[in-house]
Amino acid sequence: MKFHRDMRNQFLRSCFLKRSAITVAAVIGGLALTACSEQRATDGRTAPAKEARAPITLEVCGQPVTYTRVPQRAVTHGINITEMFLALGLQDRLVGYGGVRDIQRLPAALQPLLEKIPDLSNQGMNLETLLNAQPDFVFSGWAYGFRQGQITPANLQELGIASYVLSESCIRQVARERVSLEDTFQDLLNLGRIFAIETQAEALVNGQRAELRRITDALKDVAHKPKVFVYDSGTDIPVTTGRYAMPQAMMEAAGASNIFDDLDSSWMRGNWEDVIARDPDWIVIVDNDRPTADSKRQFLLSTPELSQVKAIREQKFVLMDFSEATPGPRNVEATRRLARALHPEQITPP
Repeated sequence: MKFHRDMRNQFLRSCFLKRSAITVAAVIGGLALTACSEQRATDGRTAPAKEARAPITLEVCGQPVTYTRVPQRAVTHGINITEMFLALGLQDRLVGYGGVRDIQRLPAALQPLLEKIPDLSNQGMNLETLLNAQPDFVFSGWAYGFRQGQITPANLQELGIASYVLSESCIRQVARERVSLEDTFQDLLNLGRIFAIETQAEALVNGQRAELRRITDALKDVAHKPKVFVYDSGTDIPVTTGRYAMPQAMMEAAGASNIFDDLDSSWMRGNWEDVIARDPDWIVIVDNDRPTADSKRQFLLSTPELSQVKAIREQKFVLMDFSEATPGPRNVEATRRLARALHPEQITPP
């Protein structure tokens, strides 16, 4: 069994690197009998056949993508992406996940759901471990797990593996008009269609849309929009969010403005000179544990050049977990918390 599996992966890796659709098709065809006769995954469980379904076509990064089967063996890469999958109750379809440095960073209720799922990589997506999991579906995003020259949706398609790309991340590949919390909602609904769990997905999204409406309705008459700087990481050069990152949409919904909304991408480098000149009223510190959120706060408070920035001088900080600041099921909850800090008279505690 192990010999067949190793040979299969060796052939697939070779085809993957050659980027030859013809060669890949031939190899996959040649290995189909081996895979079928093996009928066993590396985790010891029988690999279920894909469930046939009427084909559905979805728009993914501006392009039509057709799904002909309901995936049975999924891999996710990215902690927020994995949270989306778990929020939809799809943990039984997971055969592996990646991009999660510490399972304790997940909400407590979700942590047990991953205890028996293989952690394929806490760093970048790895082809060998991915193939060993024998997935029929991969959910990730550009700059999360997908990267040109490495693993891409097109490469996976050549290997007979379906995929879905996180909408917010599409700005890395194609032009977009704007970012919106609807991007997250649509991703959840699309996953619901792909996995034939439309009812669960619609219930989750409808609840979040209703909560978001309550927030925006409460702020509809607010004229003053506090200026916010999102601080992700970096000391010499700060990493922040431009106009196409999810915090942009969250700030808009929370009645705030992004001091770096002129940066024409998502997560990217800003500069301290502009932070000083634009003088934010509030700073959102993104807790991605590199370094800790408290270390970032202490850096801001102890840097003399930043001492006159209003948000630092008045210590107006809002902490946001990485999974809250990136597309996922906690975006609306984090938007309410941000709105509550900025507009306490309009936003009451939940």
